[in-house]
Parts: sequence; structure tokens; C-alpha cells
Amino acid sequence: MKKEKIILSFTAALIGIVAAIGVFFFYQETKKIKSSEIKKITILNPSPTPASSVFITLSEPSDEQVFDKRIIKISGKTVPNARVVILTQNSEEAAIAASNGNFSTEITLGEGQNILDITSVGDNGEIAKVKRVITYSTEDF
Repeated sequence: MKKEKIILSFTAALIGIVAAIGVFFFYQETKKIKSSEIKKITILNPSPTPASSVFITLSEPSDEQVFDKRIIKISGKTVPNARVVILTQNSEEAAIAASNGNFSTEITLGEGQNILDITSVGDNGEIAKVKRVITYSTEDF
């Protein structure tokens, strides 16, 4: 009696699986899309993004430089009359570039590693960014 129940359960499960597979394939056949209903999509070549007219270059400090003074000078060149924003973990400084594009300001460093995010914002709203990692340490090497 126990053997018949196992065989009957196995047979019923097998018939159920076969029926489910048959219904699945029948359903898939009814979902075919006619080729006349398919819309063609054309992708136009995108025009390249124009290069930004704003730039920024730093003359000091150089990347990964170590300082033993807490107050350092940041200087460089960008577009004339651009606003220059310098962000660190400890401070925010702003400067305006001269008519020749030169700028210079001082910032106060925090202990250890400092990440400087220097951003130049032109009159037209375009921006240019540069990042420097510098370290303040009074240890002798």
C-alpha cells in the first residue's frame, strides 16, 4: 500500500510537470509579434560635447607634498576673473583670479593628510576641478 502511494505521487507529479511545460510552450507561441508590428529605431550619431573653456592649473602645492608649516600658499592659473574655491576638511577659501588668470591665496592645514578640492568657476558657469593630497607633519624624517 505504501509502495502504491509513492508510485501514484510520482506519476501525478510527472504528469503535472509535463502539463505545465506544454501550457508554457503554448503560451509562448501565442505571444509572437508580427514583423509588421515591429517599429524600426534609428540612432543618430550624437554630436560631441564641446570642450570646456574653463581650465585650472596649480603651480603650488604639488600633489603628495609634505609641509611643516600649517599655513600654506595655493597659487595657479585659470581663466581671467574666474572664481576659485578651495575646499578642505577644515576650511573653505575663495579667491578671484586676476585679469591675466593668476590667483593666489593661503589656507590653513589640518593635522596629517589634507585633501584639497580646488574648483574654478568661469563667468559662463562652466567649472574645472583639480584635487591635491598634501600632508602637514612636524616630524623629522
